[in-house]
Amino acid sequence: MKRLNVLAITLLTMVCAATSQNQPEHKAKMYRNSEGQLYANKNQPMYLFLSNDKAGNGSSEALDEGGAKAFYFDTEGKNTIRTPSKVDPNTKQLVLPVQDVVFDVFADGLAPSSQAIFKESTPYQKEGRTYYNGQVLVELKSKDKTSGVDKLFYSINGEDYMVYNNAVGNHQEGDYTLTFYAVDNVGNVEAISEKHYTVDQTAPSVSWRLLGDVSGKRVSARSSIELLAADALSGVKSIEYQINNEAPRLYTKPISLSNIEGGSYEFKFWASDFVQNRSEDNSAMDGGASVFSFVLDNVAPEVYSQILHDQYVGKYTYVSERSLCQLDAKDGDMVLDKITFGKNKLELDQTYNDPFSFENTKGYQVLYYQSHDFVNNKSEKKKIAVYMDNENPMTGISYEGDQFFTRDTLFINKNTSIKLFAEDADAGVKGTFYKVDDLAFKEGNELKLNEHGLHTIQFYSTDNVNNQEQALSSDVYVDNVGPEVYVNFSIKAIGSEMIDGEEVKVYPPFVKMYIGATDRHCGTDKILYSVNGSAKKNYISAGSPADSELFKKEQVYEVNVEAIDKLNNSGNKTIRFKVAKK
Repeated sequence: MKRLNVLAITLLTMVCAATSQNQPEHKAKMYRNSEGQLYANKNQPMYLFLSNDKAGNGSSEALDEGGAKAFYFDTEGKNTIRTPSKVDPNTKQLVLPVQDVVFDVFADGLAPSSQAIFKESTPYQKEGRTYYNGQVLVELKSKDKTSGVDKLFYSINGEDYMVYNNAVGNHQEGDYTLTFYAVDNVGNVEAISEKHYTVDQTAPSVSWRLLGDVSGKRVSARSSIELLAADALSGVKSIEYQINNEAPRLYTKPISLSNIEGGSYEFKFWASDFVQNRSEDNSAMDGGASVFSFVLDNVAPEVYSQILHDQYVGKYTYVSERSLCQLDAKDGDMVLDKITFGKNKLELDQTYNDPFSFENTKGYQVLYYQSHDFVNNKSEKKKIAVYMDNENPMTGISYEGDQFFTRDTLFINKNTSIKLFAEDADAGVKGTFYKVDDLAFKEGNELKLNEHGLHTIQFYSTDNVNNQEQALSSDVYVDNVGPEVYVNFSIKAIGSEMIDGEEVKVYPPFVKMYIGATDRHCGTDKILYSVNGSAKKNYISAGSPADSELFKKEQVYEVNVEAIDKLNNSGNKTIRFKVAKK
């Protein structure tokens, strides 16, 4: 057996080139681990050389087999190169029992297998894409069954490959493409793996909106709160809210406020997306934030009516065309929206602005009214019922007692009672007023006139809602002067005598007396006379002084004459005379 000083086996490998963006070049190589095991790339041709120098510096020759110098290992893993009959290196003698010389070579033709592990964030799949939050860490792991992993490379979004040492973190929001592969210790290059994912660091935006009866941030029991959330990436998973210090609730539909009491409330809301980003501060449609306050007003305003100017309460509440209806309401310290009114209780079709007049049609009428606040709380419908009295009272004048009408003139005297009478079919008469000639009007309904002469009486009445008729007038002549009495005798006096200090004329026994009277305005109605204190008699009756039989007896006579006109004004005259024969 030929002795060799040194046996050296050299395995040479070919270069393997990878294709990717700036992917490093990886050559096939030999590898000896810390335990001295030799690994060769199974996919590369192997060559055997014999050398007599341990370091390979001596003479060496390539071995061939049938002219072919290259060979391949056929087994993944452990392979052997052997020669029979081992020789003791010291004695150079054959070792007994005979045993082969064996060289172990581990052939590795398989590339490593790598995987990406996403940590610190729960993935969410949507439309074929995987989403993570900003806390995500990407850990790469690789294993190789034979020679072991040499290096692990990765690239993000097409950048140059880098050697992987630690988990990939510090992501900004956006889309990512992660490519990675591993190379084992003999240069087997793993096929590039690719992961597509999106990092979502932005919490959903949440907006709120008050629906229904709303005024600013004041709401009613008919209102509701709508929450709207949007998330541009992974999407909105849930919306939650909290009223005051109550337990948080999951939002599924607009929140009705019908079951909470009136008062002030603090409303907090937030949203989460599918990768656990949660909103904290949110800009709302209406200028709010994740916490906003609102006031629930579920108290209806109170409404009132008042009649301005003319009014009178009797069988009805009477008004005039000058009367105004004033409507008012109060709602605590809140501001009212409007007051509506109308004739039809079911349709209050007019909005109140200022006091208004009632319908100027005589008779009974009803108005319904209601107040509304700015969140459409409504008072109960009320009504105001009135009776429109738009007609004036009517006043008349009457004269009671002495009166006489002639030549288109009414004559009265100071004893005649003048009475004013008025009537009003609706609100009733409030007062009657009169004046005489140029004097001022004064209230009253009865008077007398003392001053002689022609007078004008003006008069009018007002009713209880101040309707006033146009003044009427009545002309009247006051005659307080009685007739003037005239007395004549049928013969002239035959003498005179002094009786009781008074000169008295003397007439013969057959004398007759003729009496007459004249009244300036109304005429004499009758003449009465009395002789020596006897009862008064009508001058026109039988036995009057014109009868000669009346004064036959010789004596002193005293005749009292009273003339009365048609107003019972009287004129008086006394005649004293004596009847004697001589």
